[in-house]
Amino acid sequence: MVLAVAAALLAAASLRLPSLVSALLAAYLALVGEEGLVTLALSPVHAVRAGWLAAAEAVLAGAAAAAWWARGRPGLPAPAPAVRAAARDPLTLGALALLACVLGYELLLALTVPPNNWDSLTYHLARAAAWAQHGGIEWVANAPSDRLNEYQPLAEQENLFLFAATGTDALYAFPQYVAQLAALVAVYGAARRLGFGVRASAGSACVLATFSLVALEATTAQNDLVAASLVAAAACLALGPAGGEWALAGAAAGLGLGAKLTTALVWPALALLAAARGRRVAVRVAGAAAVAFAAVGMWGYVLDVAHTGHVLGYGVSRHQHTTGPSFPGSLRVGLHVLYRMLDLSSVSDALGVALAALGGAAGAAAGAAAFRGGGGARRAALAGAAVALPLAAPALVRGAGAAFSFAGDMNRSANEDYGAFGPLGAVLLLGAALWVPAAYVRGRADLRRLALALALPSFLVLLTLESEYNPFLTRFELVAAVLVAPLVALFFRGAAASAALLAAAGAVAFVTLRDDRTKPFEARPWRFTQAQALGWTWQPQVQQALGEYERLVPRDACVGAIVGGDEPSFVLWGRDLDRRVSYLPALDALPQAYRDGVFYVVVSVAADAPSADQFASVGWTVRPLGSYWLLAVAPHADAGCAA
Repeated sequence: MVLAVAAALLAAASLRLPSLVSALLAAYLALVGEEGLVTLALSPVHAVRAGWLAAAEAVLAGAAAAAWWARGRPGLPAPAPAVRAAARDPLTLGALALLACVLGYELLLALTVPPNNWDSLTYHLARAAAWAQHGGIEWVANAPSDRLNEYQPLAEQENLFLFAATGTDALYAFPQYVAQLAALVAVYGAARRLGFGVRASAGSACVLATFSLVALEATTAQNDLVAASLVAAAACLALGPAGGEWALAGAAAGLGLGAKLTTALVWPALALLAAARGRRVAVRVAGAAAVAFAAVGMWGYVLDVAHTGHVLGYGVSRHQHTTGPSFPGSLRVGLHVLYRMLDLSSVSDALGVALAALGGAAGAAAGAAAFRGGGGARRAALAGAAVALPLAAPALVRGAGAAFSFAGDMNRSANEDYGAFGPLGAVLLLGAALWVPAAYVRGRADLRRLALALALPSFLVLLTLESEYNPFLTRFELVAAVLVAPLVALFFRGAAASAALLAAAGAVAFVTLRDDRTKPFEARPWRFTQAQALGWTWQPQVQQALGEYERLVPRDACVGAIVGGDEPSFVLWGRDLDRRVSYLPALDALPQAYRDGVFYVVVSVAADAPSADQFASVGWTVRPLGSYWLLAVAPHADAGCAA
């Protein structure tokens, strides 16, 4: 791991990029790219193990060091002008302090709380654990869900790297957490390159960190932040002044397509952004995207073709919500997804009223001050609204939800599966997506800003043309939201408005992280065991099942699994990944169990419960694991695997 980070930093320094933002993003892309490349290269010989990873990273670090030496041993660019500007501005320091509090608490959770996000347990981490067990990326036999095999793998390859390097799941949340840091840097850098000041740019990055979806996903092993970080890096680097940055922008876009298919839906916005910079930029971006995709990003699609004959696979999980364009069906889906952006997370009605009252008072004071300063009634009204509206956003969103709900209530839970962008984030993103095109028509915004503003509406159109509605679609919007986020700097005009935005963002972030559905502050989640962490999921009965499993199954046992696709099979490996787990077919489980040499088989009590009869009929002992699973134990079972 140290060698991987060293190689990434040396490679970034060798590029001699003009800004620290560019260098940090280059290092991040190098780190993601090398982890993807190394795990791919070692997989055919099942060598994704700690020793071979160390050897491969030593070679890459040596090559990066040689390039760095040949380039004159350059250092990373200094951030002196921005640091001086931030140090002179209390509001910028306040934004950075808020950001530090949010990131610090998330880091505590990422390092201490066992995984308990459902998607992570059912396939993100389960596929990485299966790969680590086999020493490389491969098609998982008898997988309970096609998601373990057919979804794009780059984010999970990062966890494969960490699993193999450490022999534990302790760093399972790091790909998402580090991706959040990269996205924040990219949003700040893009805002600066669009001409905004340090305060406004830092404020836009800070507000992004308080979006409920971002704050909650940063401590999980999902892949939305990983995908969004690559898109955000592509946009920021495409705005840069140097050819090397343009090539890196293309590489980021190519890697993004290897992490999540939905990143392709923002490629029109990225293409317009590159075209706005001129033909030379567009050619470099496109060429580098093709190279990065061919080297790292395309291999998930290659596996799909090899095993299914279809470039996107043929699994139910991918296609169950896919449809062709229709009217009014697609329009209804788009409106529903748009409505779900109005996310109140954990903001109570009382807090919304309190913030609205504070906003009214502060807005009146700001308007009066502007009027006394000789600005006139129009300027006073604008100043008052700029202060009042951010603080009143939760109450306004709640009112809009009550007035215009057409498909159920908006999200009120701090849950990473259903969260969106919080009341403030939704208002700011939609405001920027409407404001900038109008300004462009009036000649007050350039094509670069227009390209970023169009990312959200174009994404929604493309998504809804090919998807039926499901409540998880809002999560996918994150790849578009990070492109619009630099434009949030538009609203940081004046000290009073900036203070109101930061106050509202801080309040939303506080209640969201406090009431995190799977990691509530009141439960002291940093003390959770794995079983206790599962007690805070939507299926808390898994807590008892895992407790019984840990008591009955030795830590180095070979275990068979006949479980459903939405069951948390990752926990069967154990936190140190010391059990060997094989998925078994429900209809012919016994012969496969003998072939795999397992002494213990976990069986779902749902549709797969009859499979346990196969084992009971030949003398295996079958007992319940709470009310969630069954455990079949072979006669004379021991801790090892059968020959």
